Amino acid sequence: MFDETFNLAVALLLIAMGAYMLALTRLFPLRVKTVCRGLLRLFRPGKGGKQGEISPFEALSAALGGSVGTGNIAGVASAIAIGGAGAIFWMWISGVIGMATKYAEVLIAMRYRKRGADGVPVGGTMYCILLGMGKGAAPLAVLFAAFTLLASLGCGNMVQVNTIASAVSEAAKVISPAAASGADARLLAWITGAVTAVALGAVLLGGAKRVCSASAYVVPVMSALYIGAAVWVILRFSDRLPEVLRMIFSGAFGLRPAVGGAVGFTLSRALRVGMTRGVFSNEAGIGAAPMAYASARCEDPVEQAMMGIFEVFVDTILICTLTALMVLVSGVPIPYGDADASGMAIALDALATVVPKREAGVFLAVCVALFAFSSMLGWSLYGVRAAEFLLGAKGIRAYRILFLVCALVGAVMEIAPVWRMGEAFNSLMALPNLVMLLALAPQVRRETDEYIALRRLSKRRHL
Repeated sequence: MFDETFNLAVALLLIAMGAYMLALTRLFPLRVKTVCRGLLRLFRPGKGGKQGEISPFEALSAALGGSVGTGNIAGVASAIAIGGAGAIFWMWISGVIGMATKYAEVLIAMRYRKRGADGVPVGGTMYCILLGMGKGAAPLAVLFAAFTLLASLGCGNMVQVNTIASAVSEAAKVISPAAASGADARLLAWITGAVTAVALGAVLLGGAKRVCSASAYVVPVMSALYIGAAVWVILRFSDRLPEVLRMIFSGAFGLRPAVGGAVGFTLSRALRVGMTRGVFSNEAGIGAAPMAYASARCEDPVEQAMMGIFEVFVDTILICTLTALMVLVSGVPIPYGDADASGMAIALDALATVVPKREAGVFLAVCVALFAFSSMLGWSLYGVRAAEFLLGAKGIRAYRILFLVCALVGAVMEIAPVWRMGEAFNSLMALPNLVMLLALAPQVRRETDEYIALRRLSKRRHL
């Protein structure tokens, strides 16, 4: 109960901060034309950066890898079961609000980045606190780095590799039930952990540059596979879309009657479930993603921060929405009101409406494994940044070894306690980050206003 209450309180603080940043920037993240033009400038081929710098797209991929995960599939499906279809509307609202928070934290991270011990650009909330708020706030920076390191080993590693092992086990059951039971199942989990650790090791040894380069390959592939499958289901039942949209909007305000007479959903329930799932899906306000963006070769903090807006859009508005529509239009039975409902099972049933369940199970297992592995890549980068801040260059090697050991062990251990602790550290990361955002908010306003003024001036000169 304490965990749920604490996480809900943090989610409410994140939502409040997002609303504040949206107002502070005069709805800048919602200026579609301005943001799209800024993103296009970032994606243009340019000169190579300094040593260790990564491209804006690689930074986006690493950040997306860290935020897009199984929550975009299982989390959304279970949110519908718990909060009704209306929860999706409030998930959209949390996404819009989250765009402003992510924009602000990336902008500040770009403003206060520095060169690490190996010459690679580094940044993130701990550097923003130390360089932006002064040495008196150093304990807050240390706390954030410590929470990040622990979260990266928990939710960012052991939970993810355990998810990969479970996905492999489920796929094995579909192919050969006898090969995924008893001692064989445990051996399969060990093998999965070992393979994952080896793959991670090959990437981590190349440093931040290789982590982001690998993410630039994995994230687009996994996103395209899953988006394609979800769109297939939605198109197959496109005639049901108008009714589904009515369900979402009426359910968002508690106006839709009980489903089948079994359960009714109130406004507060739909809002609470939708908002909290959305906030923790896109991780806006947690302070993790800015550590990836700070290494990008971009001289304009505002334009790089636009990548944060786009990241939240892809995570929450695009992928989460496609999962929701896929589940709702497919017409599969949903255990409404069941807090323990398996979101993955619901998603699997939805996919099985267009392909046989065996193939759907294997495909979903592959998607889950890719999502989890990309999360591990993203969080390994965050953990390295935290270890370097706390221990210097010598901490990087030690952290990488620890990360690989956790990847091996996490595949076979009981994961529920690790999941709870990891979620707690995720929420704890948000607290120092929110203090930093509040303290440095005037800089977000100033940088945004200056950017808008410069773009207007440049436009006039070209007339």
